[in-house]
Amino acid sequence: MNNMNTIHNMENVNAVVNETAMVQKRSIEQIIEPEDTHWVGSGFRVRQYLPNGDTNPLLTRMSPFLLLDYNEPYYFEGSPFEKGVAPHPHKGFETVTFSFSGSLEHKDTAGNHGVMHSGDVQWMTAGKGVLHREYHEKEWSKKGRMLHAIQLWVNLPAANKNDDPHYQHIPAKSMGQYTSLDETVKAIVYTGTFRNVAGPGKSYTPMNIYKLTIEPGSYVSIREQANWNTGFLVINGSGTINGENTITKGQFAIMNNDHEQFDIDASEDGLEIFVLSGEPIHEPIVKKGPFVMNNATDVLLAFGEFQNGKFGREEDLM
Repeated sequence: MNNMNTIHNMENVNAVVNETAMVQKRSIEQIIEPEDTHWVGSGFRVRQYLPNGDTNPLLTRMSPFLLLDYNEPYYFEGSPFEKGVAPHPHKGFETVTFSFSGSLEHKDTAGNHGVMHSGDVQWMTAGKGVLHREYHEKEWSKKGRMLHAIQLWVNLPAANKNDDPHYQHIPAKSMGQYTSLDETVKAIVYTGTFRNVAGPGKSYTPMNIYKLTIEPGSYVSIREQANWNTGFLVINGSGTINGENTITKGQFAIMNNDHEQFDIDASEDGLEIFVLSGEPIHEPIVKKGPFVMNNATDVLLAFGEFQNGKFGREEDLM
């Protein structure tokens, strides 16, 4: 009887091993190399990954994510003069700003005003149209300082493009936190989930956004729904995807929609990545500057609304 139990247990172990070995891995579609930096206003020195221009195929390929601007760690000298972006309009989508280091201030014509510090997120839903300005917080701006941040644009479904504008200030202390049992993988979850840990951000369509820190020589398996558009930015370090393709600081990997799981191994310098995964919005996208609608007519109407003052007055933001 003991021999029979031993044989049965060995069969179970082999079945698990074989099942693990047969897991089909999500493959890489594209690795985007970092473009040259450019300035957004006077306060943000960014590299743009998703996408460059109003007709780039990545507008739909990474739906619901429209744009990713990455402000690598950059040192600003202290100054009495404001650094930031002057009042400007948005309609039809959301702007989400992640501060890894630095204090930024937001003000919009829907009456929202907030200051975000290191680790915070501010999530503005432009909806039917709003003016806002973004700038280095006044007291922080007087000192020599390091800014490290991401701004992400998230599309809205057609049914919500004319919702009232609103704003989420999400402090660092409210973020979902995950640590693996061996403490080699840590995650900050901003919205959606990672390993059943939920983030506080509220989105209109299903998505997961989180930052992973992987210790040198360690690895993590990431599982996202195969039909969700998934990619990640390497913030620090280097590693490999599925044990084959090297990925390094400043690159953005777009994964194919073929399977769910892919594995990330960190090299000896460790790895930090910013992960996006979301259910695509299967609707036409027409983008022109700060307006993202479903057709050209609605974009023209948005321009007219802005010019006629329907989004508010710039002087209310000064």
